Amino acid sequence: MFSKLFSRILDYLNNLNLRQVLTLAGIAAVLMFVVLYVFLTRFANVENGNASKTITVDLPRVTTVVVAKSDIAPRVNISENMVQIKEVPSDSVPNGAITSLSEVIDKPARINILAGDIITKRKLYLSSEQSGFVGAIPPDCRAVSINVNNITGVAGFAKPGDYVDLLLVENNNVGATTSIILQNILLLSINQSMDRNDIEKGEDGNKNPNAAVASPSIATLALRPQEALKLVSAAKLGDIYLMLRPSKPTDMYVNEIDYTLISSNAPPKKEEPATTPAQPAKPVEPAQPVATPPADTTPKFEIIYGDEVVQTPNDNSSNKENSKQ
Repeated sequence: MFSKLFSRILDYLNNLNLRQVLTLAGIAAVLMFVVLYVFLTRFANVENGNASKTITVDLPRVTTVVVAKSDIAPRVNISENMVQIKEVPSDSVPNGAITSLSEVIDKPARINILAGDIITKRKLYLSSEQSGFVGAIPPDCRAVSINVNNITGVAGFAKPGDYVDLLLVENNNVGATTSIILQNILLLSINQSMDRNDIEKGEDGNKNPNAAVASPSIATLALRPQEALKLVSAAKLGDIYLMLRPSKPTDMYVNEIDYTLISSNAPPKKEEPATTPAQPAKPVEPAQPVATPPADTTPKFEIIYGDEVVQTPNDNSSNKENSKQ
């Protein structure tokens, strides 16, 4: 059936003239164009639909905050080159975050602020009274100063705001004993300097890292009253050394241990002579009662005969002679 139909179509086409052939070719081209247009239109609609779905995804909300560009030490006045404005996801913004540069410029830092930290109101002193030295002392502490030098003061590497441990070194005729007396103590100032800018300035006002810190002389610490009493008493016994703590110590506190080193020049110990064990004391026998002679009942008087004594008390012989006479 199909072969007959196909043969008829070929016969028909063979009988067509040129004009008829061109007409059929034009109709076929139009049909192909229509089919191709419909296919491409549907494909484009599918692509646009996928693209619109991607664009309509909700993006996380952002908030503009003030962020530190570099590390800021405690009690340092913040300048414009230390901070910047940055957009961060709203769900990561802490409470009290500052959103304007005018709120932080010329304000002293309360704590150590690291680069990239979001600056909050809790990290700043908002008044000049708080930014003074008294404002830096914790509420439950007192400020106490001790003498230090290049060795005992960690060669000037300890800065205000750092935390230190305190050692007591006692010397005696035999050797030396070192003990840990206080731990995790806030260093308020060094050489009467409250911030790093003061420490880094030399006598001429220019920054000189080795000018002031090379010879630390006075360290002021924040101590509770009972700790202050312990430190002042220990300072009278020997030398006080500062031990600088890392930012994140493995152990926050260690047992208060001590170490004694005997000097090689110490005199040898004298050997004490061996002592023999003491003999046990013999029991004391009770004293025997001493027999007392019976009391003499003879009358105590004398008989005088002329110039002779005839009888005396307890003189039995005289009585016998007188009886004989």
